[in-house]
Formats: sequence, C-alpha cells, structure tokens
Amino acid sequence: MMTGLAVLNVIKNENLQMHALETGNYLMGLLRGLMEKFPVIGDVRGYGLFIGAEMVRDRKTKEPFVPEIDEIIERMKNRGFLLSTDGPLHNVLKIKPPMVFDKKNALDLVRNLEEVLQKWN
Repeated sequence: MMTGLAVLNVIKNENLQMHALETGNYLMGLLRGLMEKFPVIGDVRGYGLFIGAEMVRDRKTKEPFVPEIDEIIERMKNRGFLLSTDGPLHNVLKIKPPMVFDKKNALDLVRNLEEVLQKWN
C-alpha cells in the first residue's frame, strides 16, 4: 500500500497528468498537420499520451492501409520509435510513449514519421 501511495504522490507532485495531457495534445496537433500532406492518415485521436492515427487507403471508404502499416512500424523502429497497431482492422498506428516523452520527442517522432510516409505520397 505504501508503494502505491508513493507512486500517486510522484504523479501529483511532478504534475505528470498535466504533462501527459499537454504533450499528447501537442503531438496530436503535429499528427493532424501531417494529415494535410498524407491522405493515408485518415484520422488522429487519443487522450494524453495514448494516441492513434488511423491509416487508410481512402478517407471516404476508410479502406485499411494494411499491410503497409507494418512497414511503417518497422521503419519507425529502425529510427528508434516503438509503435504498434491497434483497432479491429489493425490499421491504427498506436503511439504510447513513456511518461518522460516531451514536446521535443514529439517533434522528432513526427519528423521521422513524415520522412517514412514519403514513400506513399
């Protein structure tokens, strides 16, 4: 019980919930900016540092961008970013960074993702 209370105190004292919300909103804004350049990004949604980018072949039909999403994940892994898929069609790029993830990290992730997505532009 004492360990749990210690964790809750750190979360409160270091404003980790606010950090996650602010950094997550910043990251979602950057990802939504990529939607203008890359039609394969059909939607960006999430809360805090739990974010998903739905990858589609066509925004109207919402046809899943599979298996290409696996290549995106592999290329991002080679650049040092661990992403995965989610959703019933496995076409949502799941982004769940650690709590130490900050706005600079978000910018680095999005810049790398932009470079990776050039292949499908």
